[in-house]
Amino acid sequence: MYDHKFTDIGEGLHEGVILKWNVKVGDKVKEGDTVVVVETDKVNAEIPAPVTGVVAKLGVEEGETIHVGETLIIIDDGSGGELPKEEEKATVAEDEPQGVIGEIEVSSEVMASSTEVHETAQPEQPRRALATPVARKLAKDLGVDIQTVKGTGENGRVLKDDIRQAAESSQAPSFVAPKVKVSTQGDVELVKITKLRQAIVRGMTVSKQIIPHTVLMDEVVVDKLVDLRTRLKEQAAAQNIKLTYMAFIYKATLIALKKYPWFNASFDQENEQMVLKNYYNIGMAVDTPDGLIVPNIKDVDHKSILELAREIREVADLTIERKIQLAQLQDTTFTITNFGAANVAYGTPIINHPEVGILGIGKIAQKAVVEDNEIKIRYVLPLSLAVDHRVIDGADAGRFLNEIKALLSEPMMLLLN
Repeated sequence: MYDHKFTDIGEGLHEGVILKWNVKVGDKVKEGDTVVVVETDKVNAEIPAPVTGVVAKLGVEEGETIHVGETLIIIDDGSGGELPKEEEKATVAEDEPQGVIGEIEVSSEVMASSTEVHETAQPEQPRRALATPVARKLAKDLGVDIQTVKGTGENGRVLKDDIRQAAESSQAPSFVAPKVKVSTQGDVELVKITKLRQAIVRGMTVSKQIIPHTVLMDEVVVDKLVDLRTRLKEQAAAQNIKLTYMAFIYKATLIALKKYPWFNASFDQENEQMVLKNYYNIGMAVDTPDGLIVPNIKDVDHKSILELAREIREVADLTIERKIQLAQLQDTTFTITNFGAANVAYGTPIINHPEVGILGIGKIAQKAVVEDNEIKIRYVLPLSLAVDHRVIDGADAGRFLNEIKALLSEPMMLLLN
């Protein structure tokens, strides 16, 4: 029997919700076949069968939560052995005092004799944590020292939830978010937020508590960009590519990042140093039905505008469908968010920690602009740049933003680059 445990699939993910089982007990599976789809706070992950065989047991039902270290699926691969004992029995053992080996602690204290002679006090021996074998195994799987966990069960017994909480705390940032009580009295409706929204809450809280934001806003006339895209759009369509303004903005941002490398970096506050990235994985904030997700386009410096246009569309579609792979969410170096998609001109974007900047793109609109003492109608693009003011000064942010403006106002420079 092969007991396949749910493992950390990346970025410290320690639990998920079973969205859909593709198999049932008795089904034959081949190694690599997708057996289940698990929703995490980052992606919907398709988990493959680790071996070839027959499904002997499903660890968790659809809609239930599974934690790292718990049985996901058991497959009879012909190696022999029996099904492991039901974990539910062990769960009962956690909640009720029973005679489980490794659970009952025997006191080593002996009543002093009635004589007046006292022996020298011996140093107190450290007490072994009170826990079931299941809980001890979970602690081992999650890398938690069970001796350091404060148990909330009867007689101080360490429960599985205590271990999971300890694992989360060890991976959490060093700040503590204030807890605010909200009244539930009156005519209200209580709606649990999704795992994705929970991740957004944590991410935004980290960013705003750690990073002192400053935001610069400006406009750039993009008549030439509008004209260039119009002329190239049909040629791109012939290659089955939808050419949007975002591809040009990506290219302009790349050139600016190369010129000002501190924007393509992270600030290592503990060691008081900048981590400058020599690769360019530019992220884009994608609005999905479940909430905001930020995938990235890898190695932007190796892609043409048409290649960028194709990949931006593909990645956005996969993200909206929640089919994006975890790797596409990792190692982002700088992020772009598009207010224009929401028919908005300006905003104050929140930096995607641990990055040091984020560029907000507004809605392109025709406006009256004064040129050579004359009022003319021009296409104008609003820009909002938020930066980490600990390491980037306003003057540097202004130069970075002006570089992007110059490139978008004369887009032929993008083709030459």
